[in-house]
Amino acid sequence: MMRMGFARTLVAVAWLFCTSLPAQAEAPAAIPVGIVWWPATPTDALYAMGGDIEDCLTARIREVAPEIVVTPQRTIRDALFPLLEPATQPATEEGFAALLAREDVRARLMRRGLRYLIVFSGGTLEDEPGGFILCGAGYGGGGCLGFIWQGETTALNAALWSLDDSVKLRHEDAKVEGTFLMPAFGLPVPIPASTRAQACHELGNRIARAIRQTAAQPAEIPQAPESARQRE
Repeated sequence: MMRMGFARTLVAVAWLFCTSLPAQAEAPAAIPVGIVWWPATPTDALYAMGGDIEDCLTARIREVAPEIVVTPQRTIRDALFPLLEPATQPATEEGFAALLAREDVRARLMRRGLRYLIVFSGGTLEDEPGGFILCGAGYGGGGCLGFIWQGETTALNAALWSLDDSVKLRHEDAKVEGTFLMPAFGLPVPIPASTRAQACHELGNRIARAIRQTAAQPAEIPQAPESARQRE
């Protein structure tokens, strides 16, 4: 009898302990997206920045919304080869939309489980530097004296495309201006403007929220034509 009472007590304590634990929220479902830089023109001065911007955007999107799984643009370009190569890529947004509307193109991307495609562009432009720094050395040592500055502007933009119907759902952009400084009072000390990192973080925040909001919206149920409803 005592054993049964003890067992019941243990069961009651375990039940109270379990019910007192906070309910754990279910992990959000993964949202598979691809990312690609377009248009990618090797002769463009911004061409070399594409990889760095992609890495920065991907990292920021994952920080803001870990459920978003980003497929890199190298995979996207390989899947669509040669349709996004510099010599064959669409020249206009209308051409890009027509490309995504092709059944074979959508099939290639959706075979990789993708729902959305992030298409980004932009980069950093630098002004002519100003100021000067003079350096010298003698028997007592050496050093520099002067001041240099250089303005820079980073402008990035990204469009979110649905692969279900080849429609551009959102367009986000970010622009940050700053000045690179290098004072020299003995030794030159560079102070970067960091406009690219700031613009990338801002754009990554916006596109991550846009993807999350879009994926959370319920799919629209197509309505029957008016004539069909009247027959019913």
